[in-house]
Amino acid sequence: MSEHFPALPYPWQKEPWQRLNRQISEGQLPHALMFAGPPGIGKVHLATALAQRLLCQTPQQDTACGKCHSCGLLKAQTHPDLTVLQPEEPGKAIKIDAIRELTQTLGTTAQQGGYKVVILEPAEAMNANSANALLKTLEEPADDTVLILISHTPSAVLPTIRSRCQLRSFAIPPQAQVLNWLNPLVSGSGFEPEALLELGRGAPLHALALLEGDALEQRRQREKDFIRLCDQQLTAIQLADQWQKGDVGEAIEWLLIWLYDLARWQAGADVSTFKPLPDHLQHQFQRIPPALLHRYLEKLLTVKSQWLSGANPNKQLLLEELLLDWGVVMRQAMKAA
Repeated sequence: MSEHFPALPYPWQKEPWQRLNRQISEGQLPHALMFAGPPGIGKVHLATALAQRLLCQTPQQDTACGKCHSCGLLKAQTHPDLTVLQPEEPGKAIKIDAIRELTQTLGTTAQQGGYKVVILEPAEAMNANSANALLKTLEEPADDTVLILISHTPSAVLPTIRSRCQLRSFAIPPQAQVLNWLNPLVSGSGFEPEALLELGRGAPLHALALLEGDALEQRRQREKDFIRLCDQQLTAIQLADQWQKGDVGEAIEWLLIWLYDLARWQAGADVSTFKPLPDHLQHQFQRIPPALLHRYLEKLLTVKSQWLSGANPNKQLLLEELLLDWGVVMRQAMKAA
């Protein structure tokens, strides 16, 4: 939170930011908000900007001033009235003990005499027990308390939690607006912003993150190995062994996006992912029955939900089952060819 302080909304967040500020000035800001939408579009960033705006003692032009004592604490990440709650490990659950500790904290008076703000991300990482533990706080919030829940998959959040939050839905922003923002940031990198944005599935922050470390190479390798699986050059057991050594949650998310692209491509959309593939594979992918593809997607979404719940399954066995099932889908496509 100390980087680029104070946080300013991204260009594509201007309208929701203005709405939030109107609610603040009119005393109509709800005690619980849910920012929902695909990952990589800046929901956490917007929540951070809002938290800073609420906790700042002398906000200027609807943003934190960056100079007061409260802003100093925010910049140092030591503000006692701001809580950022996330899983202990990426892809794991937010535990009930963490929620209980949060509710106790919110039951006390704000140490700086203003708001108490919570950013909880992702909301779908709460299992049933931790979500139920949060319900009383949402139903009977303390004065001057604002909870901002971030959700990448709102359908995976308990309806009782969703219904107690004012929902703000965010979509992939317009490409032209994103490119204006992305162009100067990738200048000199050797990559075209349009290509990065396509690889990032239109999500600006995902596109920018591809330039960091070996993220782009990992993504390309994951796709290359999956295509080898589809072409029977790699077994499901071998690929599961490779994927379980990395971030399993990220692998599941990548596969979901790839399959969504496949469904769009089958429906006639222009998806560049499939253009370089050999003709025989393109033919097979086109012959996958849509109903079968959708059933596999439903299973993958269930697996993702289980993974986020913190059930802690065996990584190797989980991936083997998923990839072996995909082999069944491919064999059905071959029969249909």
